[in-house]
This record gives sequence, C-alpha cells and structure tokens, in this order.
Amino acid sequence: MRRIERVVLCGAGAVGALYVPLLQDLDPDLLRVVAGGERRARLLAEGVWVNGRRIDVQVVAPGEPAEPADLLLVAVKQHHVARTIEDVRGVVGPSTLILSLLNGITSEELLGQAFGDEKVLPAFVLGTDSVRDGSRSRHSSMGHVYFGARSNDPGDPRVAAVRDLFDRAGIPYRVPADILREQWFKFMLNVGVNQVSALLRATYGDFATVPEARELTRAAALEVVALSAREGVALSAADVDRIFPILAGLAPDGKTSMLQDVEAGRKTEVEIFAGAVVALGRRHGVPTPVNEVLGKLLVGLERAAGVAGG
Repeated sequence: MRRIERVVLCGAGAVGALYVPLLQDLDPDLLRVVAGGERRARLLAEGVWVNGRRIDVQVVAPGEPAEPADLLLVAVKQHHVARTIEDVRGVVGPSTLILSLLNGITSEELLGQAFGDEKVLPAFVLGTDSVRDGSRSRHSSMGHVYFGARSNDPGDPRVAAVRDLFDRAGIPYRVPADILREQWFKFMLNVGVNQVSALLRATYGDFATVPEARELTRAAALEVVALSAREGVALSAADVDRIFPILAGLAPDGKTSMLQDVEAGRKTEVEIFAGAVVALGRRHGVPTPVNEVLGKLLVGLERAAGVAGG
C-alpha cells in the first residue's frame, strides 16, 4: 500500500482548519497550505487558530516550486474552485490523490476534468459545527470525512492509502457502502438546512424548536429526493428524517456555513444548492417550486447587501 507523506491543503477556513492540528501533530513536515497574497501573509504572520490553539503552518504560494502532494485536500467555496484549480496545479503530480471537502455535487467533476478522474475520490464532511470568526475557527464536533471510490470497492488502494493517513492522524472518517448516495444525502441536507438557516437566521438549535424551519427544510429536501430518482440515486423520504437527529447532535448555537456567509456579507453557495436543484428540475421535468423561491430570496439578499455575484 502506498503511504501518504505529503499533504497539501487549499482552504484553511472553517472546514479545512479542522484537520490542521491533527496533521501537524502527526508530523510537522507533513502539511503544506496553498495560499497567495493577503491570505499567505496572514497565515505566515498569524498561523491557523483552531479552538484557541495557534498552529504555524508551512505555506506554498500558487506557482511556487514544490514537491507534488500525495494527497490534496480542497476545502474552498464552490465559486473559488476555478481559481483553486489554477492555484494547485504546481502541487498535483501523476500520483496525487484529491479529496474535495466542498458542499454540493459538482466539484469532483471539475477537479476530474482538470487533473484526471482517477485522482479524485468522492468525499464530503458531515456532522461538524465549525464556526469561523475572522481567521479563527471553533468547533465542538469535528464530524466525519466520508469518502470512497466510485466503484464502492473498500479495497481500492487509493481508499486504503487515505484510510491509513486518517488512522495515523486521528481524523474521524467513514467509508460508506455507497459513496455517491451518501454524497446526495449531504447535498439534500445542505439544500434544506443551509438555505433555510440563512434566510431565517436559524442556529442548529432552532431547528428543534421552530416548526417553520423544519417544514421548509423538509419541503426543500423532498425536491432533491424527487430528482435523485431521475439521477439513479434514489433517496427516499426516510432519508429526510435522518437530517434532524444530525442537527440535534451539533452545538445548539452553531450556524451553517451559509448563515455565516450571510452574516459576514460574503457570497453564498446558492448556485450549488437551489441553483443546482432548479437546473436539474428543468432537465428532468420535475417541479422545484420551493427551491425556486429559496434561490430568489437568497440572491435577493446578496444583491441587497451589495455582494459581488448576487
């Protein structure tokens, strides 16, 4: 089995920062973070702060000569993927494996087109309540990294290599029996929870006490269930019921990434949630009225706030 000895991270925000302390503690020479401009300067001056701990990391500027990574972790926002692909070209070699920790169901396709599908293992993060405040992040739950081969072969040598690294570093993970189905489940959760939380300013705890938040989440998620059948994934209404116990296990005052973006005046990922649902609905002739409304409301919020791209 190949052994992963060089890891490159692109995106040290709320999700990417989760893994910095564990990888750094495993081996101070294991991890590099790709960053340029102001981000590079800030990382070099301040390091990465996670739960009150400062971790100084090695930083590679885009285009700077560097050894190819054995594993590339991509943890940026979807609207930064095109730029990220150019930023990491210098660290992707013939045998680099790539895990995209982004929301949505489209980033793996873009990374595969750029670097080769054989390098990309479908992946996502579920169950974290990480919150970013400026350059610092905090969490009470790391959640798990879900990943696997498209073949769902647990013995795939690429899967074995990542499992070995995560075991050594103590990174919580799961290799599900059907990675694409679980990826669609996470997509369904994000479509319902993230968008509703951003519009209602709802914390995770609010989903247990505000019936309107649950009703809207369920309605938006059921549209994804209907689409999944046309995409050969076949989620069910029972999968929607899985959403709320997950939220109950997170910090009650925790916030989704989309709510954090709205509160900070940043661009949201509405295109890969409501936008993707509406586009798939048109392709398959499936009505998606709930996501059409949610999408318009979120884009309206962005425009009213003067957010670029809104």
